[in-house]
Amino acid sequence: MLTSFDGLHRGVFHCFTGDFSQAQRAISLGLYLGIGGVVTFKNGQIDQWINQIPLEHVLLETDAPYLAPVPHRGKRNEPEFLTLVVAKLAALYGVSEQEIGQVTSANAKTLFNWSDETL
Repeated sequence: MLTSFDGLHRGVFHCFTGDFSQAQRAISLGLYLGIGGVVTFKNGQIDQWINQIPLEHVLLETDAPYLAPVPHRGKRNEPEFLTLVVAKLAALYGVSEQEIGQVTSANAKTLFNWSDETL
């Protein structure tokens, strides 16, 4: 559907669960990848390639109340579990949790045109 419009788009591919080539396509359309609890699932497969995507294209999502990260999988997801997603991404990218937070927060500010004054 997006390809029927001219120019780049700006938005989030919510709860991204696709493969590497689909991720590249979404990014080429100007979308950020919304990454949540699925990155912690053994069968989620995102963990096999997400570190090949620059962090500048990633946003964090809770998708609460669904898709709680491991070890809470199958239970009600809560925003506080986002720290588990951050920890998993930090391990996969080989960077600190603080860096994951800083980069993904900057991405959200860019996407939503937020400044420090509006937060």
